[in-house]
Amino acid sequence: MSSEDPRKAYWNEKYVEYWRARVAEAGSGDSAVVQGDARTEDDEVYERVFAATPFRTGSLLDVGCAWGRMFPLYQQHSLRVSGIDISAAMVEAAREQWAGTAWVERIEESTAERLPFDDASFDNLVCLATFDATYQHEAMGEFLRVTRPGARLYVTGKHQHYAADDAQALAAEIGARGKGHPNHFTDTLGLIVQMEGQGHRLLQAYYFPRRGDFAAWNYQSDAPERFYEYFLIFERGERWQPLAPCADAYSRTFREQEGRA
Repeated sequence: MSSEDPRKAYWNEKYVEYWRARVAEAGSGDSAVVQGDARTEDDEVYERVFAATPFRTGSLLDVGCAWGRMFPLYQQHSLRVSGIDISAAMVEAAREQWAGTAWVERIEESTAERLPFDDASFDNLVCLATFDATYQHEAMGEFLRVTRPGARLYVTGKHQHYAADDAQALAAEIGARGKGHPNHFTDTLGLIVQMEGQGHRLLQAYYFPRRGDFAAWNYQSDAPERFYEYFLIFERGERWQPLAPCADAYSRTFREQEGRA
């Protein structure tokens, strides 16, 4: 990726203020920031996941760290934290807030697909509310490269095939595309098959059937036929190799709806 990555402009144009507003209202229920949409999930959701599948001792990389929203949660686990974000505005906000904090080691402007860290640098990696905006097979390859064998990877994203009557999900997909928001919908089970085929172990999976279920903590442990979001936790194996493409800019649900139009 060059420094002229076209995604950068989107994330630098008022996105800090927008995402702060979404986080400020986080929790179950309807959004006041985006009329007709569900709220984003609050920190309690993540606290539950990290308690159920704890971090490894040591270091953590937060991919898509924004202003360091989640850093206090990591500090509760006595981790040494680094963060990256594609947005210069987000990185500036994070550095301003966390400058001089002993356990925050590095905050860098970077894409997920070209991480500025050496091989096997981290004991944990989180990519929360960000993976769907990446070129996922390239990003996951980088996640594996910069983590050590036995590291834990926590990844959330959007699934390619959600319910046909999930009006909020469909509206969010169409609206994001109209704004130039870089969305990618995962072949989630295909990704898991690729990861397990390399020897990485799926420790836990949460599948959220409809938009808003993540914030409401309404999940299934076994993948239903259709679902909207996922939270996967992997334990990195001894070796890794590049992944095949596993996502598309259009969901299968959208393509089916378009085909019926």
